[in-house]
Amino acid sequence: MNSLDNEPLDDLQQDQEELRSVFPLFKSWGQLYTFVLAELAVLILLFYLFSKAYA
Repeated sequence: MNSLDNEPLDDLQQDQEELRSVFPLFKSWGQLYTFVLAELAVLILLFYLFSKAYA
């Protein structure tokens, strides 16, 4: 047994700790998903502008 067995964390706390270990800048999964969607929107806009400029 390790020390984590004595104090089990609920699912939300485990998810938040997992997120912080992988992406330390984000406090919740919602923030990460929002960032990813915003990044995709910017890329779509840039590809659209690029295609209009060189079409």
